[in-house]
Amino acid sequence: MRVVLDGWCDRPGPRYRRIAAALTDAVERRLITAGDRLPAERPLADALAVSRGTVVRGYEELAAAGLVGRLQGSGTYVRSPRPREEPGRVREDPAAALLRRRLAGAGEAIDLSLSVPADTSHLPSVTGVDLLADARDHGLHPEGTLRLRTALAAHLTDRLRLPTTAGQLIVTSGTRQALRLVAEAVAGPGRTVVTGCPTSADLLAALSGRGARPLTVAADRWGLDAQAVLRAAARSPAPVVYAETAALPAARRETLLHTARRTGALLVEDLARAGLVLGPDPVPAPPLAAADDGVVAVGSLSRMLWAGLRVGWIRAPAPLHERLLRLRSVHDRAPGVPAQTLATHLLRVVDEPWSEARRAVLRGRSELLLGLLARHLPAWRPEPPAAGLSLWVTVPVADSETYAHLAARYGVIVAPGAAHCVDGRHHAGVRLSFAEPPHRLEAAVDRLAAAWEHHTRDLAATPVPAPRPPRPARGSGPSGG
Repeated sequence: MRVVLDGWCDRPGPRYRRIAAALTDAVERRLITAGDRLPAERPLADALAVSRGTVVRGYEELAAAGLVGRLQGSGTYVRSPRPREEPGRVREDPAAALLRRRLAGAGEAIDLSLSVPADTSHLPSVTGVDLLADARDHGLHPEGTLRLRTALAAHLTDRLRLPTTAGQLIVTSGTRQALRLVAEAVAGPGRTVVTGCPTSADLLAALSGRGARPLTVAADRWGLDAQAVLRAAARSPAPVVYAETAALPAARRETLLHTARRTGALLVEDLARAGLVLGPDPVPAPPLAAADDGVVAVGSLSRMLWAGLRVGWIRAPAPLHERLLRLRSVHDRAPGVPAQTLATHLLRVVDEPWSEARRAVLRGRSELLLGLLARHLPAWRPEPPAAGLSLWVTVPVADSETYAHLAARYGVIVAPGAAHCVDGRHHAGVRLSFAEPPHRLEAAVDRLAAAWEHHTRDLAATPVPAPRPPRPARGSGPSGG
């Protein structure tokens, strides 16, 4: 146990939390495993030169997290890992886990886990806006205020090349609520949902506990492999296909539309990153929904403007539109009016020169982050982003969760691969936002490099257990020809 707790006192926070964090890391690194008994409280307190109450409180932290079980008169034991998610079981929201990690960090953490603007300094001035301008009645508008839906329709029509009327739109509290409503309406138990991997954490949260059957296909930084989607959809009756299309090439768009018409697949198009294409040609191709009214489009203003608005939207065909409104009433009657009023004003004042200046800033920060990673973390393999505010990095580990915990203690919050992974093949990755100002990106990479050095040093010091001799198979021996 001394090896397991080495360095515990160097961690941030109260001593009981340092002990709990050291034991959590030991479990994640499999230095102690399910069924192992932890030391009794008083001997451990004596060994660490702390009070027995400190150890008791540390053990209580682990028990509250479900990591250990405490048996009266028997001791404290490491619990078995939680089983894989089952239909009807609500899995933990990755965003909530990241929030806890952020609150547990020492000092001011730099948060690279959120693919949204770091603050509001990039926005045009909003002084003098009357947030109660649309408060002439009860303020409950299930579809959203007419002013905002009109402004959103104009934005989609003029800027994203998606002809839209206010009557086609439902305002939601961000993309997550939009996807949750769509999943509840169309992704019932047993229905196949085709997506790439890694994919949106919002999609995974929306599908959690619904019994839908996720099916992954190959994807790259531009989006889904459309031919793989066609093959997958041909094997499943009327699947749902989820696609982020901001940077999707035209040929792949045509194949996805062909897939929907040939197989009866329902296309759900995520346009949250539309308008944030980082390549040399920022003019987006028309969305899939512009060519087929049966496509469901969702999006939000979080990436372009500010996540604090909590304003998203759904553009759905008429029959589904009505069902989504009924489902929406189950969760909340209507979105808040002041945020919608502010969003309406912002949509009317941001123009193409502002958008191009914003994309230029993001391109510069993306290139800065890529250069910093190449210089300070050469073993990492980042993928240049095609759109949005974050990039994917493959880290030379089996699972990035342990490193993400360690990075948080060094003051940087990153999104581990498991938060975006459907099929288990991308647990070694992390998603890093480049929305922060340059000086904070530089500080973040310095901290990530220090955490990586700590992590690799710990791995080098971890003794490798000797392999067990193989058991002879029953009836083993020479076999006759």
